[in-house]
Amino acid sequence: MGDLILNLKQGEGRVPIKVGGETPWLLIDWPTKEQFWGLWGKTPEVCIDQYWTILKARSEGSSLQEAANPFKLSRERVRQIEARFQRLMLKQWQGAELD
Repeated sequence: MGDLILNLKQGEGRVPIKVGGETPWLLIDWPTKEQFWGLWGKTPEVCIDQYWTILKARSEGSSLQEAANPFKLSRERVRQIEARFQRLMLKQWQGAELD
């Protein structure tokens, strides 16, 4: 299968999104904080701030546990937040491709 990028830690500061086809993964630029806030819709502000901190830590090489510790979350919860972020980024990327 080769070296597939599956998470933010492996994206080296960029956001890997699964697009399929000949290029199964695409690395896109990290959103600004304003764009990031726009992705999460009606999510409470306190959660969005935590998500930003967690996901930035992951993109800078933190393990799931290291990103989870400051907020007393499980590794699984961090993985879920990361997966949701990647889905939201994919939706945003697909919308930009249509424009």
